[in-house]
Amino acid sequence: MTDEPRYTNRCACGWEISGGLDDVVDATIDHGRRIHNMEATPEQVIEALHAAAGTEPAAGRADRRTA
Repeated sequence: MTDEPRYTNRCACGWEISGGLDDVVDATIDHGRRIHNMEATPEQVIEALHAAAGTEPAAGRADRRTA
């Protein structure tokens, strides 16, 4: 069992993803690109996830891919 937080992201079109942060971010970017012809950065997705949950992103989390 893991202590990693789980995130859920829902799109207005009905698509939904739940899982760890990396999985949700990657799937959200892929969905936006393939289905809606939209581009988003990982940082934009993380910001939107936290805004929807009413929480602040953890410091450094948005830089997870640059480390």
